[in-house]
Amino acid sequence: MGWRLAKSLEVLRDQINTLAPGRARGWDGSIGDASHQARKSDHDPDADGVVHAIDVTHDPKRGCDANVLTEALRKGKDSRLKYCIWNGRIFSSLVSPWKWRVYNGASKHDHHMHVSVMDEGADDTRAWKLT
Repeated sequence: MGWRLAKSLEVLRDQINTLAPGRARGWDGSIGDASHQARKSDHDPDADGVVHAIDVTHDPKRGCDANVLTEALRKGKDSRLKYCIWNGRIFSSLVSPWKWRVYNGASKHDHHMHVSVMDEGADDTRAWKLT
């Protein structure tokens, strides 16, 4: 089955790339690998082939600071956002909305930030508030 990234996440990725054009991309990703496919993951395509998650490499030296970006997303309270994971913490628009909590998943996500979007609004191409 073919897949594509949610358009809202394409916009977010493009905004980050404009903000930090020389950033490292070693931890960037969208489509899930075999370990993601073995469980429910927003990195796996939905029934329509849309992937609802991206990872963005933390590279503050080149302008891509996940501390700054995740906090801007949290404060922006965008209705498209489902949750973000960064550096052992998670915030969600649904569970304890917009408050950082401890994240106990297998990966601390300390090399990259993870952003997942809701089904509704996944293809909304409005710009994200990153400042």
